[in-house]
Amino acid sequence: MIQFSCIMKRTLLVNLGESPENYHFERALLRALPARGSALDIVHDFDHDYSFIGRGLPPGARRLKYSGLAGLKKLFGKPYDLVLVLDFPKRERCAPGFIWLLRGAQAGKKVFIANHLIPMPGDNFTADLARKVKALSAVDAGYMLEFDDARLWAVTGLAGRRLLKRGYATDCTYYSPVKGGSGDYVFSAGSTGRDFKALAAGVKRSGLGLKIFSGSRPPALPKGAAFLPLSENLHNLKAAVAGARAVVIPVKDGHVNEAAGNSIAFLAMALGRPVLTRRTRYMSRFIKDGASGFFYDRLSPAAIETGLRRISSLSPAKLKKLSAAARAAILRHASLDSFCSALLRRFR
Repeated sequence: MIQFSCIMKRTLLVNLGESPENYHFERALLRALPARGSALDIVHDFDHDYSFIGRGLPPGARRLKYSGLAGLKKLFGKPYDLVLVLDFPKRERCAPGFIWLLRGAQAGKKVFIANHLIPMPGDNFTADLARKVKALSAVDAGYMLEFDDARLWAVTGLAGRRLLKRGYATDCTYYSPVKGGSGDYVFSAGSTGRDFKALAAGVKRSGLGLKIFSGSRPPALPKGAAFLPLSENLHNLKAAVAGARAVVIPVKDGHVNEAAGNSIAFLAMALGRPVLTRRTRYMSRFIKDGASGFFYDRLSPAAIETGLRRISSLSPAKLKKLSAAARAAILRHASLDSFCSALLRRFR
């Protein structure tokens, strides 16, 4: 008789940087874990309730609130096979435990994963401390976003072959197309590098409404335009994007980051919505103009109006084809589930 044995693999996800993107990562990792032979502990420092993204844990998984260095050390009474450290904590109280995890905790493998750009010096206490003690010199490998600055990561001790690059990815499971037709408004969101004044003028010319989610209220919004604070309306984001005629990301011409607006663009494409944004080499990897989205070359009210007229002129059949192509592009090139699955295959 042949006997099979299942060795339980213990994995720890350290998710101390509270943000919706990091909670999406957590959910995707849960989906990527094998149904059998897995034990996952998640240590988090979240105060906000992101359960609208998903809730519940599979057998063998625990979600534990960070309670300090002593509590963290108790988890390592039995070593973990794999420790995944996601981003830098936002709160200073997490710094001692975070640095100990990187430098002192014993584990089969330790991997750092950047889900955001590296904080600049002076912006994040723990990141500054990690630079001072070169905390990431102790990990087996670490991922930076592909459009980030590798020189900033080298200061933390992460360089050479241990420094890996990853693409930005979206949660295509949560951002799945929903039933129902598109509305009569344009949706936009974000803040960095945006010119909402040009957007508002172009949308007004098109005759459509406008809905903006942002961290600060843009000036000169036309009458009837809706503004909602982004951080307070994350639970409404999916519905707002899914119900839009088009999603426009008005990135200024001179903005240095070619990937600016990719988070909103990718989730909109995953939902199958037409996206209009600035043409850059980076964005051209994901959007084919007229086939899976639309570009403007120079930002102006006229360019926004022209792009919206192109979208509004699509027949139902062509719109359906474009929507499918947009989602397929993100599933192929920027799926968070795919990244998490590849991560576990590589290090587990």
